[in-house]
Amino acid sequence: MVTSPLPPLLMLSAERDYRSHFEAQYCNALVSTFDGITVRFFPGMFDHAFYRDSSPTAQDKAVFDLQRAQRMDWIRAVLADPDAELYRRVMPNSKVRRIALEPTTPYVVVIQMDSGSLSRARFITAYVVGSASALGNMRANPIW
Repeated sequence: MVTSPLPPLLMLSAERDYRSHFEAQYCNALVSTFDGITVRFFPGMFDHAFYRDSSPTAQDKAVFDLQRAQRMDWIRAVLADPDAELYRRVMPNSKVRRIALEPTTPYVVVIQMDSGSLSRARFITAYVVGSASALGNMRANPIW
C-alpha cells in the first residue's frame, strides 16, 4: 500500500498541457525510486504511455487517453513508495523490467533497467490495471 495518498487527478485543459506537464515534471527533472534508481524519461514516451489503441484489434496508439494522463503525477508517487509491490520481468530480448504496483487502485509503473547499471532505468509506461487476470499475470513474475 502507498505510504502516503496518491496525488489528486491532474485536471488540465488540453492534451498539449499534459504533454508540457510530462516534459517539465519528468523529462526535465530528476526522478528516483525509493531505493536509489535514477529513472530517465524522454518526450517520446508520452505517446506510448498516454495514448491507447483506437480499437481492440488495432495496435496504433492513436487516441489520447485522458484517464491515463490524469494519473500522470501518480508515477513519481509509486516509484517513491517503499511499500509498492515490486516484480521483475525479463523480456524476450533479455532486457529486465521492474514493475511497481500500487495494489489498492491497482496502478502500475514499468521501468526498464539499463543493461550496464542497476542504478539507472528508463520509464516505459504506467496505467491502471484493467482486469484481475492482468493483475494475476503481473504478480506471477518473481518478486524484485
